[in-house]
Amino acid sequence: MPRFRIGVALAVGLLVFAAGAATPSVVHSTEHAAALPFTGGLPEVENLYADDLVARINAERAARSTPSVPIPAVAVDPGLQEEAQSWSSYLASIDTVEDPPLNTCTGPGGSAPAAGQVCAFAANSGDTGYGFWPGDGSDGMDADYMDSAAHRQNELGAAYTYVGVGVTCSGSQAFTVELFGDAYGALPSASARQYAQNSEGTPVPATPVVAGAPSGDPVYCPGQVYGPNGEITTTGGQYPYPFAVPAVPGEPNGSTPTAVVGMAATSDGNGYWLATAGGAVSTHGDAVNDGSMAGQALNAPISHIVATSDGKGYWLVGSDGGIFAFGDAGFYGSMGGQALNAPIVGIAPTPDDRGYWLVGADGGVFAFGDASFWGSMGGQPLNQPVVGIAADPATSGYWLVASDGGIFSFDAPFEGSTGNLALNQPVDGMAATNDGGGYWLVASDGGIFAFGDAGFHGSAGSLTLNAPMVGMAADRATGGYWLVASDGGVFSYDAPFLGAG
Repeated sequence: MPRFRIGVALAVGLLVFAAGAATPSVVHSTEHAAALPFTGGLPEVENLYADDLVARINAERAARSTPSVPIPAVAVDPGLQEEAQSWSSYLASIDTVEDPPLNTCTGPGGSAPAAGQVCAFAANSGDTGYGFWPGDGSDGMDADYMDSAAHRQNELGAAYTYVGVGVTCSGSQAFTVELFGDAYGALPSASARQYAQNSEGTPVPATPVVAGAPSGDPVYCPGQVYGPNGEITTTGGQYPYPFAVPAVPGEPNGSTPTAVVGMAATSDGNGYWLATAGGAVSTHGDAVNDGSMAGQALNAPISHIVATSDGKGYWLVGSDGGIFAFGDAGFYGSMGGQALNAPIVGIAPTPDDRGYWLVGADGGVFAFGDASFWGSMGGQPLNQPVVGIAADPATSGYWLVASDGGIFSFDAPFEGSTGNLALNQPVDGMAATNDGGGYWLVASDGGIFAFGDAGFHGSAGSLTLNAPMVGMAADRATGGYWLVASDGGVFSYDAPFLGAG
């Protein structure tokens, strides 16, 4: 479960707020900071995290702003940003949460502030927990602030037009600081807005919650875990929620509607399908387009695709457990509309295609049609979340695989795992051999691990990839396999290359 520690500081005097202590500090700029492009390093992840918190704050403010009670959007001020980042670094160094000092707002040498000086009047501080999706990323941090009356008052205060958000990733956690303020010369109008807002009730009304609930594309610190495939974040990856939050430029969003999330092969090995998070399906080789969810309103993104044994149909599964059947694939039920403890990350059909299993990131298994329930890891402590499932054609059992390569066998033979190995990148998919005597695991860097009678035909582990691998499919004709990346790139190993997405 997520663990949050939060602190709050409020200024008094010039503006009318809820009770608090301290006096505002001075920074010396009203320039706005631009969002930084993502390049993959830790500072960029922290910047994306901070940008995402700002986007969530502004989404909440916009939802409450009215002509009679205007709540302006807050712009990032470089001075507040520098101060907030410095304090978040300090919190990470002492592994605790303390409020930053809000000093008197003065000019040089104690003189009166200049009209353009931005003064800090309030601060939020907190840290996230170690658990996995949802709740430990920027979404959970903002939700925790919004659940607290004093922190919500700060995030939604009508007097503020500037913000600085500092984020420091440390020990798989994010230490966050939010500083709110306004330009000294704008204090009369800021006080008027705040008075009008306070007349509605103090603290600021909690509803509507736009970004405080799971929403948008949250950012995570490296080492934290996210859906839909339960991958360890090494680049601040995101997972989309159904509520709109302004996009943050540069977000490395692996689950955009156009991102490929998986592939499935035809029975003769001369074709395959690629599916995207938005439900689009592309065909390659002799794979036939039997339909897709492209352009349809989805309650949750598609997380996987799997084909029928004759290659004349396929299923798409959403992260909410919704099932979409095409061609000769039958619909036998779904988890769509049901409350889930964790997102659905995989689907595997029974050998006769008259049923299927779904698996969640927590290892929970749901059986439909003639699929027998042989057990699950739901409710069990996991070292890492489950990222996929494969059916054993010989026993009608199944395997689950976690992002550390740990294998959980249910009425299927255990042939080995990477659960006790140090991996360069997390595992995010698996495929079984024709006879069920072995299986392959694929990591996000393209590394392949073969167990049982699964032959090793090569990997992309030594290549520089444009995008992470998100899945694989076995070639039933040759015993080889294909790997697919989130940008649609396909890598063939003893299997025919038939085009990319």
